[in-house]
Amino acid sequence: MKLKLFLGLMLVAFATFVSVPAFATTASGTIAVTATVASSVSLTFVTDPSGITLGGTGTSAATMAFGTVQAYGGVVPANVTKTVNGTTNWKLSTPFDVVVQVANQTSSNYTLTAQLNTADAVNTWQIGATTITSASAATLTATGAYGTTVYTFNLTIPFSAAAGAISNTLNFVATAN
Repeated sequence: MKLKLFLGLMLVAFATFVSVPAFATTASGTIAVTATVASSVSLTFVTDPSGITLGGTGTSAATMAFGTVQAYGGVVPANVTKTVNGTTNWKLSTPFDVVVQVANQTSSNYTLTAQLNTADAVNTWQIGATTITSASAATLTATGAYGTTVYTFNLTIPFSAAAGAISNTLNFVATAN
């Protein structure tokens, strides 16, 4: 009987131990979040499907490399047009895309300007019909629509220019209106 009593007490003790809930410890904390949103405009250059392949397409610092070109003969890069103008000059033309986006401001359009980084007294640099110089920024559009706009780059080289490398940088600025 002592054994039955002992086993009974053990069973009650075990049941009591199992049914007693375990107590968990907890801790809590908070994080205060602050942010100041600033308005912004982005400008990127993208290879146009009908234009020369841009190095760094999709960035704000692209390159347009024509390689070795010549007025008569030679190889014209894919999606580039070469035009010989009598005995005066020749021109390379190709479309490229400018993508301007705006965030966190009310602006229905933008102004886009371009300027040559370094003066070029020999060649003529144009975006569309607008001549680009280093003297001052030329306005390409005063009311550009956000998104992608196709522009045509034109480089006119006079026959009197010496053979050699042509290198310059076109600086673009998009300003939300």
